[in-house]
Amino acid sequence: MKFTSPRIFSIILLSSMGYISAFTPAINHQLVSSTSKTYKSSTDFRIPPLEVASTSPPSQKKSQTKYKIRTMFKQAKQMEKSGQWRSACLHFEKILKIDPYDSYTHLALGKLQSRREQSKRITSVNTIEGPLTTDAIANTKPYSRARAAFYNGVRRCPRSIHIWQAWAMHEESLNQTEYARYLFETALEMDTTNAYVCHGLGLLEQKAGNLEKAQELWSRPLISKKGKATAALVCSLGTLMIAQRNFQQARELYMTNVEKITSEREVVEVYMAAAWLEEKYFKNMDRAEELLKLALAVNPDSSRAEVALARFLGRKVDSERLKQDGNEQTEISPMQDMESRRNDAIREELKHAYERLLKKSNNGKRRKKSDVEDGRLFNAWAKLEVHEGNFDEARNILQKGMALFPDDHSLPQAAGKVEEHLGNFTEARDSYSASLLITPSAPTLVAYALLEISHPVDGKEFNHTMVATLFDEALLLDPRHGPTYNAYGNMELKLGNTSRARQIFKNGVMANCRDVASVYHGLAMLELSEGNIDYSRTLLRKGLQEFRMHDSGMDSSRRQRAAFLTQSLGTIELNCNRPLEAKKIFESGIEQHGNSTQLLLGAAWSELKLGNDDAARTFFERSVNVDRSHAQAWQSWGVMEMRAGNYNTAKTLFECGIKNDPSHGALWQAYANMESRRGNIEGARQLFAAGITKCPDHVPLYQTWACLELRNKNYDKARTLIGEALTRKKSHGFSWLVAAKIEEQLDNKGLVGLILQRGLKHAPHSVKLLCALAEYEVSRGKINVARQLLEKGLEIDPLHAPLYHSLAELEAMVFNIEGLAQLNKRAAKVFNANAVDQTPISMKMLGNKLRKSSASGGKIPNNIASLASMIEVEFDFDIEEEILECNPEALIENMTENDGLLLASSQIET
Repeated sequence: MKFTSPRIFSIILLSSMGYISAFTPAINHQLVSSTSKTYKSSTDFRIPPLEVASTSPPSQKKSQTKYKIRTMFKQAKQMEKSGQWRSACLHFEKILKIDPYDSYTHLALGKLQSRREQSKRITSVNTIEGPLTTDAIANTKPYSRARAAFYNGVRRCPRSIHIWQAWAMHEESLNQTEYARYLFETALEMDTTNAYVCHGLGLLEQKAGNLEKAQELWSRPLISKKGKATAALVCSLGTLMIAQRNFQQARELYMTNVEKITSEREVVEVYMAAAWLEEKYFKNMDRAEELLKLALAVNPDSSRAEVALARFLGRKVDSERLKQDGNEQTEISPMQDMESRRNDAIREELKHAYERLLKKSNNGKRRKKSDVEDGRLFNAWAKLEVHEGNFDEARNILQKGMALFPDDHSLPQAAGKVEEHLGNFTEARDSYSASLLITPSAPTLVAYALLEISHPVDGKEFNHTMVATLFDEALLLDPRHGPTYNAYGNMELKLGNTSRARQIFKNGVMANCRDVASVYHGLAMLELSEGNIDYSRTLLRKGLQEFRMHDSGMDSSRRQRAAFLTQSLGTIELNCNRPLEAKKIFESGIEQHGNSTQLLLGAAWSELKLGNDDAARTFFERSVNVDRSHAQAWQSWGVMEMRAGNYNTAKTLFECGIKNDPSHGALWQAYANMESRRGNIEGARQLFAAGITKCPDHVPLYQTWACLELRNKNYDKARTLIGEALTRKKSHGFSWLVAAKIEEQLDNKGLVGLILQRGLKHAPHSVKLLCALAEYEVSRGKINVARQLLEKGLEIDPLHAPLYHSLAELEAMVFNIEGLAQLNKRAAKVFNANAVDQTPISMKMLGNKLRKSSASGGKIPNNIASLASMIEVEFDFDIEEEILECNPEALIENMTENDGLLLASSQIET
């Protein structure tokens, strides 16, 4: 069965999300007063005596009853797995009516209710007054079904450590730290070295900043004879040591404890963490490879280890290249195909892993779930092929995976993403539905929701209710799935529901998501769009701190997404004219996250702003070598060389960029503009025409071509081209400027003012239009009107230097000496000639600009807020391709997508 209709799918989802109508059994809110202890204050966390139920546990049950309970429990878990929340809760309650002392059912019911409440985020839990006891916690309003379930569980099964632990984790998810700590410590009184409780309480203490306490808790089971070593304990402790830069101590920890762990899967986890430590912090590639092969020797079926080894071998190619050239390039070598060699190394290892898998699977027969972990290998392989544009090959790979692992829901999910890339949206929906039929999962629901947003079935506006339902369902399945909060919040933000979006992001922060980068980034971008720059910077730094504390010890897709926190933080500093600070941030990010093409590009922009062209060249080259299809890096590098007069080099760079990404309009525009500047008018026309063929909706191509024809007095052609530009986008102020310039050249002075005024109606925040209209009014002798227009422009964009220049010329024209002096002081506060100095005033001005734009209904500037959509898909086939890259064309003056426009307009003026 496949859902071809999203409406049917939505109805099924809605029907599975109903609340349970009643909660049984009723809670006895009072413990026997004669056995309870009086506490002096709410900070006394010793265990209060628990009530022993008045009824004795049932006598030995008949085997038939035991069998019935086991069967019902399996049915309830299957309902939960398939997303039938209400039915699962009712089933668990039926079991507890048969046996009120079944601790497994109490635990399962409590955890299920906890997931429901975490997804709805009950955040208004009242503070307890008086003694902190289980009874007091259970009575705290608002009423909580999860709290009631856990309370009943500890009353009936007071020695069940797992129920106490699960309850503690629930309270922690609601940010009730004191409650959670009390419950954890209650569990530890029963078993002081319980690995799971020590790990949970350690995470709580780490979040609270009590790092010494966290380290002691994680170490306790590892050094105790009664304790149990787990991968979670070892890796958490190792990550903390790495964050504190105690690398040798972490190395010893991994090697000392890996042999104590009994689970093969967990042994693999520790070996992978140890390998990352050797590669990242000790730079010992041989030892890292040895450790990954040891992991495979322990568990040959570990797809995680297979993929980790393949990726490592790809990074090893980069490492060997750096050794060869000493991390420096003496000549520009853009055709050096490093990405190809890296991908080939990864592909070769994945092929070998597949061949080994086939031998074990009896020539391609289906595998049992117990035979191997999952089809992660095929996801990683398909992702590689998609990145290189080999979609048919990616399809074939995923088909092979689905034949071997029909019960792996991530494979049809990945197949859906491939169909999306190809524009086959119906097939994509079918694949996502097939994945959900196997196992509902948060990443698949998010992928489905994003498809509905970007490509609604009816081709009109998407169904907000249905998409919100998909996100809600995803959070029910996994309340700690950070990318869901990010996508959900960004949907609401785009719809203008800022308060709703902010609450969703904050819920994600409170949920202690595994992927902290997603939620912190989303919230930071929202605050940035509101002009709260300082708070946005604080959130980005906090997100980076949380990431380094929790994820710096492992190689994962979360590490790659955390690079966007660094990228956005550096971008803010560039926009605030703080290139030296931006450079430090980008370089720190490269050290932390590796050769991210975006971070390398950011470092290049920073060097360019600082006037270090040679250093910028090095970073540009590293960026394109990491990702050959990174068109913005090719474009930025080419423009820099063009400005330096290195036209042949620039031509090579533009051609390389177009070859790797022919649909990037700014590359065609920059290349054509360069040919125009060199006097090759026919060549420029051919490039503009070719660019429009490849990118028919790229408005700047029409604008710049119109400027070319205007300079050559081909007015009819210029009018036609600018008409095409305005047909596609009337809110682009520069198109109106060109249209006005055409009429000015034709001496149609009456039309000039009308065009500029009409343009301002469509583009009210265009300071360039305001400047042009002010100049027009000056020519008519209307000085006061012109002054008002320029002042309005400064309100919109207080960082726009030409506005100060135009206003100064106006005041000088009327001999307003006092006005000139005030304007000079005003400009001095905003601009600092020394780019090395920090200029907080620029940050304030930018914030004011963003707030005004937001209040006036303006769009969030692309150069700041276009990174917000970061979505994760399980098993390495990440929807990272959906991440909207930072728009470098709007970041640096004269290094923009409109660079050709600016150059062309200056030539028109002359």
